[in-house]
Amino acid sequence: MSLSENKENYLEIIYLLEKEHGHAHVRDIAEKIKIRMPSVTEIVRKLKAAGLVNYEKYGPVTLTPKGKKIAQTIINKHRTLYEFLTKVLKIASKIAEKDACAIEHHLSDETFAAIKSQIT
Repeated sequence: MSLSENKENYLEIIYLLEKEHGHAHVRDIAEKIKIRMPSVTEIVRKLKAAGLVNYEKYGPVTLTPKGKKIAQTIINKHRTLYEFLTKVLKIASKIAEKDACAIEHHLSDETFAAIKSQIT
């Protein structure tokens, strides 16, 4: 399944909020990414239609097993890229965090495997 960078970011945020609180709410997501709640609701509904989240109006947002797997893959890529940028390339932490976030959505599996092999 091919998702937009925006939808991948939502899955990542929902995953992190779920780990922290057991679930996410539209308000939490909106605060985290600094956008209006109706915009979040629209994307959450699309993620629900794709079978990636569970959501009912005014209720919590949780990841389905499929959504959780995608979120974990994104987070793994992010952490690996951050580690590569800071440890191998010696990039400053703040810059590495920003770059890892930008790169994680556009990296081929082949390139990711090559990067991962450099830090393990």
